Amino acid sequence: MPTLAWLDAVPGEAAFYADDLMAIRAGAAHDGFAYHGEPITPGHAAVRSPSRAILLRVETDTGAVGWGDAVSVQYAGVGGRDAPVDPATLGVEVDFAARALQDAGDVGFADACALIEGLRFDGRPVHTAVRYGLSQAWLNATAMEAGTSPLHVLAELTGLEEPELLPVYAQSGDEREVNADRMILRGVEVLPHGLFNSIASFGDDGGRFLAYVAWLRRRVDELGAPGYHPRFHLDVYGMLGEVVNHDIERMATFLGEAEGAAGGLSLSVESPCYGANVEETVDLLARLRAELRVRGCDVALVADEFCNTDDDVARFVAAEAVDLIQIKMPDLGCLTRAIDAAQVCREAGLGVFIGGSCAETEVSAIASTHVALAVEADQVLAKPGMGVDEGVTIVRNAMRRALVDWERTG
Repeated sequence: MPTLAWLDAVPGEAAFYADDLMAIRAGAAHDGFAYHGEPITPGHAAVRSPSRAILLRVETDTGAVGWGDAVSVQYAGVGGRDAPVDPATLGVEVDFAARALQDAGDVGFADACALIEGLRFDGRPVHTAVRYGLSQAWLNATAMEAGTSPLHVLAELTGLEEPELLPVYAQSGDEREVNADRMILRGVEVLPHGLFNSIASFGDDGGRFLAYVAWLRRRVDELGAPGYHPRFHLDVYGMLGEVVNHDIERMATFLGEAEGAAGGLSLSVESPCYGANVEETVDLLARLRAELRVRGCDVALVADEFCNTDDDVARFVAAEAVDLIQIKMPDLGCLTRAIDAAQVCREAGLGVFIGGSCAETEVSAIASTHVALAVEADQVLAKPGMGVDEGVTIVRNAMRRALVDWERTG
């Protein structure tokens, strides 16, 4: 087992931007790619600012090296999440966690993650981004130390016997139409995200959303290869609940209309409504899902915001509130937390969605792709960035390389 000999931490850049979702929902004016107005959520210096990262390099006493990136999600600081990454302020937490790992001596991947998760800095857990980045770095160093692949290290925890390529889910950002075209041309299995995060995008009565679903269905027929039948997965950031004042029956009726607009392709809707906290959000979604089933509507509900920890996942599962949970990698902390969350979902009969954020890096995207393979996820997010081609390429090629490494380093 490796022993930490050295850690370097370098301020870096992450893909896309850190956005204050609450300020956007409150009507921050969109000006080109920027937003005007003051931020609302603590930790955000502006409504939109470039995402940042801390690039972590660990080296063991035998010279094995592993890189990992500490990153946050696009909408950091919302729904119980930690604030966006600020390298200047998080450096002390990186040093604190590194000293604890070094003091532990010889420690394998899973035990290192348990140690990091158990640390308390000023009475609270170490920032999720730091935990996420350190676990990536230690995974890669552990694999190099053992002369094997990161996927083999993870497979020891999950029991994976034979990895296979997984369906990829791509996200469009605000460029909903041109980016959907890119996804269809590439044959992306799950699409397109949509980013309906404001009244302006969703429509006062949801009409813009419904029109987009109908357009998307037509576009699949126009551009898709023969036999191409993707799954639709659209994120509405609580806007459906907003426009109908969280009326369960009206939300169910609307989702029935959306299912019709999807024209026979399966439809998942992420975060149709938010409560003020985890408990309220779980209750709303559970009642909405029950109403959909009574009506015979097959729209799948997906949780994201307010589902940030293993305990949160357990609450959503126990309430039968959703059909799918985005296991949002940077929000959970160490990679092992995502493995635990995936197991909870599987045991409850839910699908496993290994997600994350456009605001990550290629290093964190590759690490979480290995996790997705290890837990045999039903879909994995293409990341980082909002350009479609880059994220799809990074994740699909990471899977292909992992499968080759699996055969060569078994």
